[in-house]
Amino acid sequence: MKILENKEDYRTTLLAATFYKLCLLFFILIPSTQSLAQQESPYNIPRVSQAPNIDGTVQAQEWSDAYSITLDIETNPGDNIKSEVTAQALIMEDGETLYVAFIALDPDPSQIRAFYRDRDNLQNDDIVGIVLDTFNGERRAYEFFVNPLGIQRDAINDELNRSYDRSWNAIWESAGSINNEGYHVEMAIPLKQLRFPQGTDIQTWGIDLVRMYSRNTFHRVSHTPLDRDISCYLCAIAKMEGFADLEAGTNLEIIPTLTTRANQSRDGDNGSWQGSDINPEASLDIRWGITQDIYLNATVNPDFSQVEADSTQLDINNTFSLYFPERRTFFLDGADYFKTFANLVHTRNIAAPDYGVKLTGKSGRHSYGILNANDTFTSFVIPESLSSSVATLGEIDSDVSIGRYNFDVGEKSSIGAIVTNRSSSGYSNNVVALDGVFHLSDQDTVYIQSMHSKSAYPGQIQEDYDQSDKLSDSSTVIDYRHFDRRWDWRAQFLDYGKDFRADLGFINRVDYKKQVYTAGHTWRWDDQNFFTRIRIAADYDRTEDQSGLQLEEETEFMLNMNGPMQSYLSGLFGGSETYWDGQYFDERFAQINTGFSPLPNLSIGLHLRDEDIVDFTNTQLGHSKRFGTNIRYQWGQHLQLDLQQTLQQFDVQDGRLFTANITDAKASYQFDARSFLRFTVQYSDNERNPELYTNEVRSQNKKLSSQLLYSYRLNAVSRFFIGYADSGFADDSQQSIQTTDRSIFAKFSYAWLP
Repeated sequence: MKILENKEDYRTTLLAATFYKLCLLFFILIPSTQSLAQQESPYNIPRVSQAPNIDGTVQAQEWSDAYSITLDIETNPGDNIKSEVTAQALIMEDGETLYVAFIALDPDPSQIRAFYRDRDNLQNDDIVGIVLDTFNGERRAYEFFVNPLGIQRDAINDELNRSYDRSWNAIWESAGSINNEGYHVEMAIPLKQLRFPQGTDIQTWGIDLVRMYSRNTFHRVSHTPLDRDISCYLCAIAKMEGFADLEAGTNLEIIPTLTTRANQSRDGDNGSWQGSDINPEASLDIRWGITQDIYLNATVNPDFSQVEADSTQLDINNTFSLYFPERRTFFLDGADYFKTFANLVHTRNIAAPDYGVKLTGKSGRHSYGILNANDTFTSFVIPESLSSSVATLGEIDSDVSIGRYNFDVGEKSSIGAIVTNRSSSGYSNNVVALDGVFHLSDQDTVYIQSMHSKSAYPGQIQEDYDQSDKLSDSSTVIDYRHFDRRWDWRAQFLDYGKDFRADLGFINRVDYKKQVYTAGHTWRWDDQNFFTRIRIAADYDRTEDQSGLQLEEETEFMLNMNGPMQSYLSGLFGGSETYWDGQYFDERFAQINTGFSPLPNLSIGLHLRDEDIVDFTNTQLGHSKRFGTNIRYQWGQHLQLDLQQTLQQFDVQDGRLFTANITDAKASYQFDARSFLRFTVQYSDNERNPELYTNEVRSQNKKLSSQLLYSYRLNAVSRFFIGYADSGFADDSQQSIQTTDRSIFAKFSYAWLP
């Protein structure tokens, strides 16, 4: 027997052995019952030879050969009751495109909620749509929704990892129109935009057709009843058959992009503007469906410029790095193939690559993803037990490789592995992980992940961030969840080693062990009652570092309610014993989030949090009051006004320590489904009392930025932007905000489909 050389070898071997034993146990326990999907005969989707005209008006002669399905079951808030409104769905295909139409009747069409917006922003509108589980695997599905004016929303529902990704975009057609009886919607979804099993046999897909009826309450209407004692949504939807003898055609997208930008900057108000001339830059993206279930993405000199600004976030008295979502097209396609319970792949870490290649596919029970890219600007998170920071190597190239494999087990479970690697001269980070998702019953699911990393840092990182030259450690996650119509509970165990690093993911805390226990009970009613849903829950968690030092012991109580005017209220109350800088502090907190829509065109949200919390900068207990508001007003069908405001006041024993204020305001005029003009203003103002700080700080730090943007969109990929942006700041050296940066930019991308 090989003698394990050190404690780390022993720990890694023990974690691997534990993962193996747990997998073996769950293989034995997984029930061998049939799928929970509807056992009724599947819908037979007809093949037609004549395509309908997608103009938003359902003509009887164009849809006469379609399969008709009636939506008349309310699944929320009612529990599979006869719906107040109905819709007729028509569905057919021609071997290249799936056609879907909805005839949605309405008792009062003047109350239909529909506004012109940019795609994917259908917050409180009436909508209809289709959910497609194209592999019939009851694990992930495509969703396509449309409002009565033809505005699109698409997403990927990943049942396996319990994620819902609206950033995924497909190229498809839609149109809608409102009439005296309700509204019509027509959709044309090219099959090449979907992934499904390769072959000429008849396909069997999961299908759900949905209408969201938005009035005093959101009513979800479908043709399929949903059992609230089954936690798996895709397991309960109906089946459809069709798409036989599909002819293999050219499944290729070639997307050239041209970007131009001119930047100017200056030092303070009196400085002269310095900057570059307009500098055009071209790039090319390719998406090739090698088969219908294997896709290759490639990009050369990619354009990863982000046109629209991220939402502002409050970043004061915060010790951990902020998270920002991925928005870039190359990384979004097939992103769900790389997901695991722990966030080991966060592609926004790949900041400025020269090229990228990605292969994703699914064959039978096997799914896989491979990504390779370089990065000309290398940065990564360095996590600790109580804080994290972002380190950078600057403009130094690094090579990026990611590999993911997943195997479907039984009807709804899976096991998988992932490898990530990032390296450059004197620097490397490698992560290897095994994971499993096991559905023990209709209500019970267990997630397991065992991870190991090795890292090497150059002298710059060692010195600046107090890191060793070489690090290696392991981490484990075990999460058990139960959901039924009334009860939910959860038990979670997290064990992140002190030297574990995942530089291509978003793991901003390590060196801790955490136990979490949650139990909740839910009551539900239909909309004849004042409340449609109430949930109460209690949560206990305990965190300690790897040496056994207690970092936090916390108890929380939660309240969630839904009521009239699409209102919601969530309350969070509790306290914790928190460790910081050698001391323990008794924290207390009370938080309320509430919102409602008093008018069809007005939504109001409020956030209130009052707490005794640690002042991490000065190691003392302070009192924080936080107030936030989110207001959306739709002026007619075209103009939308959005305001997000957050104010935090933080007091300590000797007075007001700081006041932080952030504002994010937008005014968007949507001319039609394709184009909009948007003006954005973002403002932050942090005011501190330097006399109450142990370290030297600035008394004020203000930032102001604005952007004027015009966008015209042919489809999800073919799009034109032109805009102007500027930004400025004020601090102790200058009392008023001075504009220091400004730019004009334009971007054009076009999807060529040969």
